[in-house]
Amino acid sequence: MMTIKKIETTKDLNLFFAFSKNLYKENPHYIPPMYMVIKKELKELIFKDKTYIGLLAIQDDHVVGRVLYTYDDSKHKKSKVCYFSMFEAIDDINVTKQLFNAIYQDMKKHHITYLEGSFTPYDPDTRRGILIKGFDEDPALFTSYNPPYYQKHFESLGFYKAFDTLLLDGGNIDEKNFKLLKRLYDFTVKGQKIRIDYIDIKKIDQEINDIVQIMSQSETEVIYQDSPTKDMIYDAFHQMKSFINPKFITIAREVDTNRPIGFAFVLPDYNQIIKKTKGHVLLFPFINKKKINKAIGKLQYVIPEYQKKGIMAAMYFKVIDQLFKQNIKSIDMGTMMEDNYQAFHHFKRFGGHIKKVFRIYGKDITS
Repeated sequence: MMTIKKIETTKDLNLFFAFSKNLYKENPHYIPPMYMVIKKELKELIFKDKTYIGLLAIQDDHVVGRVLYTYDDSKHKKSKVCYFSMFEAIDDINVTKQLFNAIYQDMKKHHITYLEGSFTPYDPDTRRGILIKGFDEDPALFTSYNPPYYQKHFESLGFYKAFDTLLLDGGNIDEKNFKLLKRLYDFTVKGQKIRIDYIDIKKIDQEINDIVQIMSQSETEVIYQDSPTKDMIYDAFHQMKSFINPKFITIAREVDTNRPIGFAFVLPDYNQIIKKTKGHVLLFPFINKKKINKAIGKLQYVIPEYQKKGIMAAMYFKVIDQLFKQNIKSIDMGTMMEDNYQAFHHFKRFGGHIKKVFRIYGKDITS
């Protein structure tokens, strides 16, 4: 007999994380999250803030499934909806069914009629969506990984595609592409009278102000949330400070006015290290980071009046110039919305292609 248990104690939360370790222990491509970091976040969300509810599916005294969910306002639905995240289950449709039946019952108590996911709780711009294509390669940093049968489970239970996000291979960082980017860079900065700066850590408050200004003016691809506030970006910067190379973050500005018009944020693909440490953050400093040979484009924004004018290519040239010097040979472009045709066009010119597809599922709940 299966029971659905609400996460109420630290022991329950430990079972939540232990289940994913067991589920993927034979999978060569799974890369665990940094458990200490995520556990701290979830303790805040579940026990202190009480904004998230966690569920465990238990059968014969063993955890066979898990899920988190929350209620929040949706920009595109213009109402409060339920978002689920961190779903995992064995290949038994009944496990998935019982977990979501428990969510449906709670939704009805709150008069919520729409469910969507999967999103990472504390950063919905990362690990978003259920992987439906690209299972034969390790996940890049900030992207999710799951068994192929999840798609069958969700569609069998009446979930439908809300939208897809795509992992784009940005192409190889070779001499040919580097020279092409250099020509685009020279043409753009001279023709547009702009400059591309690396972020200045010594002036981080002003830099973050400029980033917030750019994001608030840009036509964001993130349709389910508002642009991050200065405090949110500042907190994220300090949490990730030890992972950030300032020369992998660029800000485009007008030469005459100094007005910020775009920024790009790239990180080495630390998943190559996290896999070796098996998610144990304390071992992270002892792994040779020079062996990382791939980068991940986390964010890229350009304000509307400067879009389609080569600004993104110019910003990435300055980053790739540094990646090239550090022997990093390829770059993945995070997860982009499927209708981000401009970005696809840019990177296709350099040999880029879609390598993974992640699906955000939706479902309408009737009484």
